[in-house]
Amino acid sequence: MIRWRNYFFILPVLSAVFLILSFPPWDKGYLAWVFLLPLFFYFREQNYSSWENGFFPGLVIGIIFFIYLFAYLALAVDFLFPRYMGFLVVAVSSLYSAFFFGLFTLSLRFFLKTRNILLSTLAIPASWVLLEYFRSLGFLGHTGGFLGYSQVGYIPLLQAVSLYGYWGLPFLMISFQVVLFISWQNFCKKPKKRLIESASSVLVFLIMLGCGLYLPSLFPVEKNDKPVRIALIQGNITQDDVLDSYMAPKNFQKYVQLTKDADQLYAPLDLIVWPETVFSLNVARLNPTSEQEVADLADETGASILLGAMVEKTQKEVYNSILLQKAGRTSWEEERYDKSRLVPFAEIFPVPEILNKILPADVSLGTYTSGTGSQLFYLLDFTIGGIVCFESYFSRPALEMAQRGAEHLFVLSNDAWFLDSTGLKQHARVAAIRAIETGIGVTQVANTGYTISFDYTGKEVLSLPALEDGIALLETNLPTRQTLYRLWGDYFVLLCIIILLISFIVYLRSPKKLMPIQKNKEN
Repeated sequence: MIRWRNYFFILPVLSAVFLILSFPPWDKGYLAWVFLLPLFFYFREQNYSSWENGFFPGLVIGIIFFIYLFAYLALAVDFLFPRYMGFLVVAVSSLYSAFFFGLFTLSLRFFLKTRNILLSTLAIPASWVLLEYFRSLGFLGHTGGFLGYSQVGYIPLLQAVSLYGYWGLPFLMISFQVVLFISWQNFCKKPKKRLIESASSVLVFLIMLGCGLYLPSLFPVEKNDKPVRIALIQGNITQDDVLDSYMAPKNFQKYVQLTKDADQLYAPLDLIVWPETVFSLNVARLNPTSEQEVADLADETGASILLGAMVEKTQKEVYNSILLQKAGRTSWEEERYDKSRLVPFAEIFPVPEILNKILPADVSLGTYTSGTGSQLFYLLDFTIGGIVCFESYFSRPALEMAQRGAEHLFVLSNDAWFLDSTGLKQHARVAAIRAIETGIGVTQVANTGYTISFDYTGKEVLSLPALEDGIALLETNLPTRQTLYRLWGDYFVLLCIIILLISFIVYLRSPKKLMPIQKNKEN
């Protein structure tokens, strides 16, 4: 007879497969609502008495998932270093992120076996939320692979983000799986008291879900009386050409020409948007009249031009910035935003001199200067904010601009590093989450794509195909919705901390702290 228990090691791998299928290019986001169930059944059948048995299944899930998800990073590294360096970056990034998965499954050792069912259904998702939050902090902080990003496209469900912030979305997803597993387990045992406790946990989940789906519809919505006409320019410059200093003037001229084409197609325009670092230091050095060309272009079209640029203040102060060139204005330095959340190693490193000696490349690594805060751009009838590339993975930059009065947010990016990989779609879809959190439209303008726009509900308004030259017209009344997240910020993270503190206190005061999930039985 086959002893199926000998093959239960497959269950954590199945959890990893469910997660992989939830993300691009598969986009089966509904699987993210059940990906933990195989892991729960694994713990139900295995000896779960030591911390190793709790930590390593999560580490395995994380490593499998993140190696798949972060594989596109190797493409970016290949532009600068030998192929083995790309593999190393993917491996280290995956191991670092998987460590937090291991911590989560280690916490299950306590929460799946506690006698307080309701507390378990709150503490387990709270621990997931806090570990995602901690993974986003610090020098190595990143939000790639966050569970909630798998739900972009499920518009009704995503409205909960405007109430709870992003953090409420994974909380609901993990809570659902815990409720499902514990309710099934208690139904099989049928003690009346535990069935009642299971019913209370189901009720709490339904209340949270119902509030998340319904209450945002009551939030006030405002819009401008006059529609705004915005041209989005996608020049599709390959990364090889971006890195070639002698190609910089030609790349710049392509955006100038596409802007003139946009004016002929869609005039009158209020705003024209270019992606990240179109105006590089090499453009300024090799074409001394380029800055004046942008000013002349704004005068010719009658539209302001929002563009990404490298700004060098001193030899040691180089910023990845967004500039606004207004018609009739000779200088664009009056309104400038400097990227504050820089890419570790590539844009910022504590001692860049050492980094560049260890990893010699054609570009200087870790030498950018971080900006000091948010900056809004004021036009005649509306106010906008802009953030740069990597920053859209984080809630805080967009939140600060929305709180200061931005009516629309632009993400200026150059994702040519990632060729045609899933990295393009992974990055583009986070703009939808930022839009729902802040209650304002968010538009990403990317050099090679995806150039894409979302309204305040996370609904896609327009997009351009990746890896093609393109011009898109965004005509909008700039609708905005008040959100609880914009008012209170990351309050949901604080609630999760409180839940875990209460759980810890209950655990310490309980005379019988843990109960077995199920006794192992030999077939």
